[in-house]
Amino acid sequence: MSSSLKDGERVVMLRSETRTLLQSPDFIRSPVMSQLLNYLVEAAIADPDNPPKAYQVAVDGLGRSEDFDVQADSYPRVQVGRLRKMLAAHYAARGCAERLRIPIGHYAVEMQLDDAETGEKPNGAETGDKGLSAATPPEIASDRWFSNRQTTLGLAGFLLVIGILLTLVLNSAEPDMPGTETVSQDYSSAPIVYLSSSRESGPDADSGRVAEIDQFLENALARSSQVRLAAAELSDDTTDKDQNAYRFESRAIAGANGPEVIFSLTSLRRNETIWSTTISTPETPADYPEKLGPIVSRVAGIYGVIATDQRKHLPGDAMTGYGCLLRFESFRANRDPDLLPVVDSCIKKSLAADPLDSQILAAASFLAYLQTEETGRKPDPEAGMEFAREAMVRGREDASANFALARASFFNGNCTLGKEFAEKATELDPYEATIHAEAGAFLFACNDPSANKYLRRAIALDPRGSIVAETALVFTLLAEGKDKEALDIAEKIMPSSAGVGPYYDIAMAMVYAKNGRIKESHAAWDRLVAAYGSETEESPKQLLDRLILNPLLANRAFLLLSVTGVIVK
Repeated sequence: MSSSLKDGERVVMLRSETRTLLQSPDFIRSPVMSQLLNYLVEAAIADPDNPPKAYQVAVDGLGRSEDFDVQADSYPRVQVGRLRKMLAAHYAARGCAERLRIPIGHYAVEMQLDDAETGEKPNGAETGDKGLSAATPPEIASDRWFSNRQTTLGLAGFLLVIGILLTLVLNSAEPDMPGTETVSQDYSSAPIVYLSSSRESGPDADSGRVAEIDQFLENALARSSQVRLAAAELSDDTTDKDQNAYRFESRAIAGANGPEVIFSLTSLRRNETIWSTTISTPETPADYPEKLGPIVSRVAGIYGVIATDQRKHLPGDAMTGYGCLLRFESFRANRDPDLLPVVDSCIKKSLAADPLDSQILAAASFLAYLQTEETGRKPDPEAGMEFAREAMVRGREDASANFALARASFFNGNCTLGKEFAEKATELDPYEATIHAEAGAFLFACNDPSANKYLRRAIALDPRGSIVAETALVFTLLAEGKDKEALDIAEKIMPSSAGVGPYYDIAMAMVYAKNGRIKESHAAWDRLVAAYGSETEESPKQLLDRLILNPLLANRAFLLLSVTGVIVK
């Protein structure tokens, strides 16, 4: 802004331009962005020389709770990045002499008086999402959706990208911030979990049922790769209370509508209860997998409460074993390009320390299949398969090793072998939502009808919303011609607050178009363009080809959205 502009004029112009923006279709459709824009503008008016910090943006501008941890959650940075892109897209489409801009690296709003380009190109890395280059789409051999097995295998990669980009981001964290109260060597192995149970006395007390629930939880947690189950209960005589450990307690009580169980999780190192929930007591042991499975997933899943707490307090020098896996899973969730070199380095260090660590080998196998656009190097399927096979040498009873071999088999076009090892992986860890979601995505690509079972199970295990499973299920139902059911599932998806990448809006645009709801399809497409469109001239087809990994899907999306009038060729 010109330095000659007086404060009063600046305030008037800021508020006037803000009102104009908030009345535009882009912002009317996005109440979160509207709230954030209004907050940042008012902050700029109140104290132009001191922009708000990330914590203030999260709590005051975006309504997060006061215990928000800026070191563990990139939510404000991601949302301001979204806002920056929306502003750039708005002005690029309309052209204005007066415009608001948010400089990169700051939470300040400025008034720009000329119509010069700001030079701010949408930056996918800012949200953890990367645009993926795609090859020229092949000729379509059939009008049936995803009917060719060879081409649908390519969709597996697309679906996995969804999972990598969108998986439960609320639970991922930046893992490189050192924790002052931790010791790095504690993180070479997964944390210990002590089980504890109690019950109220009275006529409704059922000691047999309590014992059955305890046994179920013990068996389920023993299968998880994210925790180590203590051999004995925690007692006053237990030594080393500062160990990296948790107490997982179940307490049976008499609820207002019948017997209930209260579950709680306490960090022993900090003597702090970090999670709790209450459910109705399952009536029979046959109900335990359905009723208690989501509890186990919530506590001990790859992106569960314990893993999230571990990431918050992970020391910067915890670079081998479990500490490295925490970093790897954060990369899988957020696809932060700055984290990739760290993950590459820690995997090499971990393999040097233990060349047969099955989980590290499985992670190395995954990285070998990443596209050139993400790593700067060509994918190496042979290395990916070799890492997966080596993982099985040490981890035949490890779910991650089995799924690594399943993934490698699927990528090599062997659906039969892929399914065999995917089934074994879900049997070994039946309460890990991520494995079920990815298994369902691959099996869908193989035209296997069992895909739905795994996708629906993933959603049931993660009631917060397993976006990879839900979005894959939407495409499955569309492929089967079940457009109404696909719409019902799609409208129940709750995108995480930290950014969901382009695939969610593409899926929503397609499912709305297939159901004749063109206005909503337009809205989803507009969100996509605002967030991920290029400032250079680019056709809708070029945009889809740039964003979608699978060229067949990109072509299908373009044809569907063109025929329905959502986009213009």
